[in-house]
Amino acid sequence: MAELTPMKRQYNEIKRDYPDCLLFFRLGDFYEMFDEDAKTASRELDLALTTRDRGKPAEEQTPMCGVPYHSCEAYIGRLIAKGYKVAICEQLEDPAAAAGIVERGVIRVITPGTVTESSMLEEGRSNYVASVWLEGARGAAAFCDISTGEFCVRSFSEDAVTHTLNELGRFMPKEVVLSEEAIGDRELAAFIKKLDCLPESSAQRFDPAACEELVWQRFAERADPAETLAAGALLSYIIETQKCDISHIRRLDRFGEGRYMELDYTTRRNLELTESLRTGEKRGSLLWVLDRTKTPMGGRLLRSWVERPLLGPAAIRGRLYAVGELFQDYVTGAEL
Repeated sequence: MAELTPMKRQYNEIKRDYPDCLLFFRLGDFYEMFDEDAKTASRELDLALTTRDRGKPAEEQTPMCGVPYHSCEAYIGRLIAKGYKVAICEQLEDPAAAAGIVERGVIRVITPGTVTESSMLEEGRSNYVASVWLEGARGAAAFCDISTGEFCVRSFSEDAVTHTLNELGRFMPKEVVLSEEAIGDRELAAFIKKLDCLPESSAQRFDPAACEELVWQRFAERADPAETLAAGALLSYIIETQKCDISHIRRLDRFGEGRYMELDYTTRRNLELTESLRTGEKRGSLLWVLDRTKTPMGGRLLRSWVERPLLGPAAIRGRLYAVGELFQDYVTGAEL
């Protein structure tokens, strides 16, 4: 086997740390992919598969393909939509000033549940990444939309799997981090597959001490043990993939039983709350009838109200009064 170049050796070392990702390796004005990553990207993105080793035997050639760095979002978006993870490996020093090979490192991992770029998101719809912790009849689930900072958690003292399925059906996450027992639950696995949600087997993230420290550092409050495990594991995954400031995630919304109406997945579909049963599209649903919002933020808020009907009379009256006041006060509404 031919000796590897310093650059290919560097690539292999970084790739070993991200085996489940397609590694976008920055070389000048391009992100290059090699070996199996190149074959996958070539197939999924309709890119030409090339090699720099044309003079070598076929078994010694390294497949490669690349995309321009200035237009990479469109390509990454297509890969994310197909369920792939992408690790962005950048040059960490000026190539002109580098002594030898340029230092490189992964600055971010983009996954279906951690996308924040507006060009890759559906307007008016939140993009959630979730975590699920199960232990016997008990459990907890946490959900976060990284683009907005929304972070919710709920624990279940009994019949945890059923409640978890209902919450997953409510939030419709693109990705879910699973504890050891959650990984082995067949009913949960089947439902996650039905939602076309990417499972992340990360049992090691559910360490009680580490989760408690992360939740306290981020939110400066204590949650019950189950909520702490679900929220802490999710924070761990977000911090590892984003590798940047997440100070906008600063409020923990602990929604317990009795705050929102809990509906199972089949009921939600049959009621056609946010999508038509026949086509799976927004058109024809209750949300389609109601939605006259002007901004993506407003669209997300209205969708969340439809997906999570309030149960408390005081909360319902408060929302009605707020909407009524703005509706009746035309001048203030116009100024807003």
